Amino acid sequence: MRIGKRTGVLVSTATLLLGFGGAAAAQAAPAPAPAAALACSTSNATSPRTASVDGIYIELRYSTSSRCAWGRITHADPGDKVWVDRSSNGGTSWDGPLGMTTVSTGSDTHTPAYNDAGYKMRACAWNDTTGNIRCTGWY
Repeated sequence: MRIGKRTGVLVSTATLLLGFGGAAAAQAAPAPAPAAALACSTSNATSPRTASVDGIYIELRYSTSSRCAWGRITHADPGDKVWVDRSSNGGTSWDGPLGMTTVSTGSDTHTPAYNDAGYKMRACAWNDTTGNIRCTGWY
């Protein structure tokens, strides 16, 4: 009975994907973006890790009230970028860049905030004039 159910599911799935029986071919749903926590708050923020690249100040910002982290750059120029990386193994490997944001006007910008429960996070910046990249330490 199990084999029959599995076969039925496979045939049904193939039918949907291939468009047999007059049905339109199913389009793959877009992959979900890394979850920027909807409940993230930027209140009670600290900057537990900082760095700089070519005069651009990089901060990993962290909210103690919502356990969310985000990256911020200041003293930057339009075209400079900031993003965050997230690691579940202390930085041996990571997901990123997450929330890459470019300075469009002015001299600062920040990424969206991401829930960091179970992760280490860092903020990184790219100077578009020199091509240099620098990241904060993991937190």
